[in-house]
Amino acid sequence: MGLKKKVEPVANISEDFEEKRETPRTTEQLVSELNSNDGDVRRWAIRDLSGQKAACDEFLRRLPFEDDPTVIEALFSALEQDMSGRHASQVLSLLKSENVQLRNGAIELMQQNPDVFAANVTLLMQDKDPDTRIFCVDIIGAVAHIEAVNWLHQFALNDDNENVVGTALDKLAEIADVSTLDILQTVESRFPSHSYIQFVISLIRSQVRGADE
Repeated sequence: MGLKKKVEPVANISEDFEEKRETPRTTEQLVSELNSNDGDVRRWAIRDLSGQKAACDEFLRRLPFEDDPTVIEALFSALEQDMSGRHASQVLSLLKSENVQLRNGAIELMQQNPDVFAANVTLLMQDKDPDTRIFCVDIIGAVAHIEAVNWLHQFALNDDNENVVGTALDKLAEIADVSTLDILQTVESRFPSHSYIQFVISLIRSQVRGADE
């Protein structure tokens, strides 16, 4: 009979830390704990700071430096509860992060705050990085905003990156209306030899005309 490997108990937060949590701490102490080397300490600091004045500023300041996926998740969860328009530029800067989780978290925050996104959509449309513009298109496709179709029209008509235009057309295939038919010929003439763009344009035409019958 083979030997059974001894199962080590899962490490818990230390008793010393639990005692520390039960004693009153100042906002300054909690902010300092956001930079602790211990992920558990950082997660509890996020929980205890949530809802306090300027907590979102501290969470956004921490995010670009955080490398623990569970702590990143906790930071975004806290931001969902208390994000305002003044945080938009900091959130949008995360779209340029090399960390996929940070980019996805920023996209989700914008999707959950369509009014904040709408106030910043023009800046994103003009961003020099085509990847950032594609993220903008992805957000447009997910927000239920009255201007969503018009924003996608602007991308299709004006962006000179074929990947951005193709992504905008993909989203239009989901939410296009009769007004989209008016722009398709212009878009078609901009990319006459791009087979995928031509295909999606044909698909949109069929869908919109079929829905209108």
